[in-house]
Formats: sequence, C-alpha cells, structure tokens
Amino acid sequence: MPPPNVIGRMRHAPALALLLFTIACAPQEVEPAGVAVVAPDGTIVTDYGGGNAPVARYVRGPDGTAVPADAGPAGMPGAPPGKPGEGQAEAAPAAPRSGRPLSNGSAFAVTANGLAITNAHVVQGCRSIVDGQGRQVRVVASDRRRDLALLDLGRGFQSVVRFRDRAAVELGETVLVFGFPYGQQLATGLNVTNGIVTALSGLGGDASRFQMNAAVQPGNSGGPAVDDAGLLLGVAVGRLNDLVVLRATGSLPQGVNFAIRADQVEGFLAEHGVRPERGTGAAGTGARAVSAAVAPAVFPVLCRG
Repeated sequence: MPPPNVIGRMRHAPALALLLFTIACAPQEVEPAGVAVVAPDGTIVTDYGGGNAPVARYVRGPDGTAVPADAGPAGMPGAPPGKPGEGQAEAAPAAPRSGRPLSNGSAFAVTANGLAITNAHVVQGCRSIVDGQGRQVRVVASDRRRDLALLDLGRGFQSVVRFRDRAAVELGETVLVFGFPYGQQLATGLNVTNGIVTALSGLGGDASRFQMNAAVQPGNSGGPAVDDAGLLLGVAVGRLNDLVVLRATGSLPQGVNFAIRADQVEGFLAEHGVRPERGTGAAGTGARAVSAAVAPAVFPVLCRG
C-alpha cells in the first residue's frame, strides 16, 4: 500500500493545476518559479514558444473553452494585455538581437509547388525564417486559434504529405510522427517515432486535437502525424511536462502527447484557397515504407529574431 503522502497526492491528481506544454522547440525546458497556480475553474496551460519566458498562459475549461490567464501572486486568472488568439495572450519578451536563433520546429509540404504547414507558434515573432539549408521561408498565413501556419518555400517538392478521404481519427490506430526534435542539437537528420491514438480529444475535451503516445519533443512542433499508410492524421503540437506533473501528482506521465486534427488543417488550407492532395498513401504498409514516402516532404524550420 502506498504511503499516506502518495495517496493524498494521487487523490488530488484530477485537480492538477498546471500542465506545461513544451511546444515550439526550446532546446531546454526551463520552468520559471511561481507559475504553479491553482485554477479551480479549469486547467492552466503555459505555452513556451522557444525561450525561457512563457508566450501565453490561459485557462482551459472542462468544456474546451479558453480564456486568458495571468499567474499573479494570488494565483487567480486575469486578462493581461495582448492580441487574443483562442484565449491566449501574448507576452512581452525582451527584444532579441537581429539574426539570433530563437527557436526551431518542423514543417511538411502539402503541395508540389512548395506550400507547407507548421504550427503558428513556431513562426510567431520571427524576423526571418529559414529551412534546414538556410533558405528563406515566407509565412503566407497564420491562425493562432488553430495554431497553424501556411508557409511558401518558393521551390517545388517531389513528395508531399497527402490527406485521407475520411477525416475521422480512430481510437487505437497507428500513428507515426516525423520531425526534428531539439533541432540539430540532437541530430542533423529526420526523426520518426511511432505509437497509437490514445484519446480522441485534447486538454479539457478539446475536439480539435487528439492524444497519442508517439513521442514528441521540443522541435517536433509542426511535424506531420500520419497513419500506417502515410496519410495525414494531424500536426504535432505539444506534450505534458514530466517534471510539473511529477511534482503535482507524484507520478510521471507516460506518452501524453497531442496533435491538431487533419480536418483543422484542411479547413485552414481551404480558407486560403489551397486544396491538399489525397491518395492511397505509401507504396506499402509499415513504418519503413511510410517513412520512405513521407520523409522527403518534411523539413526543419528555424526562427530568427
């Protein structure tokens, strides 16, 4: 039988106050002091966009709605100034030096003429964006509510990530995530992880997301999550922070990662006149065949200030 202090912490697990999303690509997860505040009416989510200071902090309610929140001394939600974006409030970070690398993420081509998708938080606040070869990338459109951005690389792609005919994500189906975790600090090549769809919604029942146990690290943000035929299931967007959950519950989370559903991506593209390709996927099934088909369409993006 667990000791009493462990039992008490487990009983309070459903009231977990702070879930830290590691999202854009911070090479180190640095957690400032004083952010673990109690939110009796929802879950406080702190987004880190590639630096040590939070980009946004908001309360996600049980119904999936989000409102701006400020972790003040009393720990009560407030509404700090900033541009709204699905209840998020932009922080005021220190002005970066011109050309300084701020963050890195992942992206993938959706059209042969060079249009690609990543997360909005990966390219937010960048003075310039380059791909893994140092070539300039242009942001065509950004949707902070969906956390999606449309990029133009100005060059063609021989391979793109195709969409499924059916938009539904099924519980338990295979998922592979492609991306560049930790940028080039970990490796210079593409990384792929596999798992299954473990839940059909995100935090607070957010129906625009799904949960998976395929590993996601900082730098994976914006990379494609595909099915066992190589067709798009979603876009990797975040994960729970192990240390925060450990301190709050006494237990380490295992494989709690999130992706934006493909139907959200398709709706975003349609609003900007882009029709993604559909197909039967890789010429074969299994991780090796899918990786060979999807890898050429995925590339790293680097945000510079």
